[in-house]
Amino acid sequence: MKKFLLPFVILFLLNSCTGVKITNNWDKTVDFKQFKTYSFYPWDKQNNKMVNDYDKLTIINAIKDEMNRRGYQYVDKSGDLIISVFVIVKEETSYQAYTNHYGPGWTYGWGPGYYGYGYGPGYYGYGPGYNNTTVTSTTYHQGTLIIDIFQRSDKKQVWQGIGSGEVTNNLEKRDRRLPMTIGQIFRRFPVPKKSSKKIEEMHSGQE
Repeated sequence: MKKFLLPFVILFLLNSCTGVKITNNWDKTVDFKQFKTYSFYPWDKQNNKMVNDYDKLTIINAIKDEMNRRGYQYVDKSGDLIISVFVIVKEETSYQAYTNHYGPGWTYGWGPGYYGYGYGPGYYGYGPGYNNTTVTSTTYHQGTLIIDIFQRSDKKQVWQGIGSGEVTNNLEKRDRRLPMTIGQIFRRFPVPKKSSKKIEEMHSGQE
């Protein structure tokens, strides 16, 4: 299944709550309401180098929740829409610089003493200040989650969502953030979420 970036619509969002950068792309010529079911493309083995089985399950379930709440039904294979998931994690380094700055001010020196005898306090003067800059570096992991959706009939990519942000090692935080991030990725999906009652009516009508 060929993967490519969509040139049709590009939206950039920054989720201030989670610090995740979100990008959405989709084909505006496609009517997303015509699709009824969805399946997943086989899990890419490269993802296993980046995420564990628990995170994988969290990602899949969060995507299912977003699709189900829009009225789509999950089927094991041959859905109207096929979803592909790819994860990238790389090490990044950030730098912070702090400058302790003292501007020009009064200085105090030593010089010839009073009446020319010995040395003592000589003068007060106005002179240049100085500054001291400290640079610190922090290493962290930047994670990118790419969700591609294709229409099965012609394998054409119709939607793409990307979320990118810092990966936390705190399992509890990660367990909360993954569904939140996926929810943000799907926030601009062409089909909005529906009420539970509406979804039940749609599914009963398809039976």
